This record gives sequence, structure tokens and C-alpha cells, in this order.
Amino acid sequence: MTIPNIRNFNKTNILQKIPPDLFYEATEQAHVAILIADLKDNILYTNPAFKRINPTVFLNLIKNQFNNKDFTEQEFCFKPNGYHLPRWFICNGTWHNEYFLLLAKEITTNKRQQEDMQLNALRALLAEEELTEAMRETLAGAIHQLQVPINLISAALSLLKRRGGQKEPLYKALQETLESVNHAVEHLHHCLPISENNIEPVNLNELIRDVLMISTQRLLAEGIIIDWKPALILPSVLGHVKRLRGMFKQLIDNSIDSMNNIQGQRELYIVTSSQSDLITVSIEDTGKGIPEDLHFKIFEPFFTTKKAGAGTGMGLAAVQDIVNMYAGTIRIDPNYTQGSRFIIQFPTS
Repeated sequence: MTIPNIRNFNKTNILQKIPPDLFYEATEQAHVAILIADLKDNILYTNPAFKRINPTVFLNLIKNQFNNKDFTEQEFCFKPNGYHLPRWFICNGTWHNEYFLLLAKEITTNKRQQEDMQLNALRALLAEEELTEAMRETLAGAIHQLQVPINLISAALSLLKRRGGQKEPLYKALQETLESVNHAVEHLHHCLPISENNIEPVNLNELIRDVLMISTQRLLAEGIIIDWKPALILPSVLGHVKRLRGMFKQLIDNSIDSMNNIQGQRELYIVTSSQSDLITVSIEDTGKGIPEDLHFKIFEPFFTTKKAGAGTGMGLAAVQDIVNMYAGTIRIDPNYTQGSRFIIQFPTS
């Protein structure tokens, strides 16, 4: 049997040889959504796959996005009204004389699987960052604690030296002790995890979005309402992605903790804005709040208002260090009385 050359076939002739009933049945059973409309956007035909999408709204959104031009293999996110989740499609649209043909293949399942994989990867990355940051906080805390006896021993040595007691056994013992403690501090400094060296432009909105995605399950479990108002245009900050993301995770976790076991509505508000060369991030909650006399003390290493074993007291101290690293500021709004409001500001230059 000779196989005919497809190039010699005329498409019109081929379609004429297909029985109309068979062609109609094929389009009706197709998994690809098919729609045909005229110049006035009147829908002339949709197969069952398209009828489950809300054809009129879908067609209007598609034509607005692509400006009535032909397009091929374009990814399109369809967001139905109400509480329905977004649906993703690969779309092809073309004009044939006075008719518009639209084909849409749904890829929502694949898209959500990709998002889940990305979310799991982000969770793993954030867990690793938190572990590294916790190790850094612990070692930095130990170094800070050792600094107190170092200062005392140094003061005692200076006093003995002024009195001419360099030949006394106590002087020699204190000197050896000081050398030993300094050696221990130096060793701890070498054990500190190395910070990432790559500084790059960072969009703070994206980092906050990542943290909120990671914290979604916990926020839902705690019954916390999120009101996030990101600035539409936010300049980038030159910094380290991991450390800045960890900083926002710490602040949001603190807000969630402060709303545990409280009566009334639990709400978390996050606002980003920019003015001239300054970026401002406001994180406020309806939690227990922080007494005014502790507004500065909570940033001190090892100070914590949590129960024993619930915190090391290094979280906000680490946040303060990260903010200082980028010449920024962090403060608690004393005029906010419904909970706590942290205001963080970064220069864009």
C-alpha cells in the first residue's frame, strides 16, 4: 500500500471526507477546550470541556490580554470569581476571516505540583537557614557572655600592673587565664557559620511573600487573618537573600507567638512602602503587646519575655544585627496599643 504524501493534501478536501457526525463527536469528547466566536464576541460554539470554564469571562480576559492578536502556546492564569482557586491553561488563539478559534488545555494539576515542589524546596531551604542562624546566634551569645569575664580579668591585670604587682603569682595566673579565655573566644569565632558573600538586589516583597507561603498552615491553624499590602513598585535593596528572609521569618513568627491564647480577633498586618531613598516595612499584630519600658531591652542578647525553654533571647538581637548590617533601623511604635508594631527601614543606596 502506498502512503500518500501529506503535503499534497488539501485541508479542506480532508475535512470534507470526514463525516460531520464523527467530527462533531471528536470535538465534543476532546479534553482540549474549544471555543469559536465572531467579531462581536458572540460565542458560536463551545465543547463540553470549555463549558466548565465559564466561556464568556474566559474569552473576554483572553482577548484583553492578547489584544485580539493571534498567539501560540501562551500560558494563561484564569482566576474565577468567588473563592475558587486559580486555574492554569496553555492557550492557542487564531483568527480565520471573521471567526476567532480558541483552544485551551488545562495544566492546573501540573502547575500546582510544581508550586508544591517549589514550596517544599523553600521550606527545606528556610529550615537549613534557621538551623544555621540558630548556630550563629548560640555561638555569638557564648562569645558575648565570655566578654564579661575577659573585661574583669583585664581590669584586674591593669590594677595589679599599676601597683607594681607583675611579679605576684596572682598576676601570672590572671594573665594565663586571660590568654586561655581569649584563645577560646578566637576558637568560637572560627566556628561561626560563614555568611553568604554574594550581595545582590533583593525585592523585600518577594521575601515576605515566601515567608507567608511557608507560614500559611500555621496561620490557618492559629486562626490569624492576614492583611498584606505590598507596594506596587518597591526599589531593591542590596543584601543577602537568606539573612533578610530569615529576619522576616523571625519577626512574623514572633507576631504569631504573641497572639497565642488571646481572646478576640487575631490579625497580622504587613505593609511595605517607599519614599525617596528609604524603604519601610511595617509588621503589626493584635497580640499581647510589649510594655514600653521593654521597647529597647528586647533587642539585647539573651533577653526574652517567653517562658523558660521557649526561646533563647537571641531572635530579636539577631534581627537588630541584620538591620544594622544594611544601615537600617528597627523600632517599636509606642503609639500602637492594640498589640505590637515593628517598623523597619532600609536605605535603597
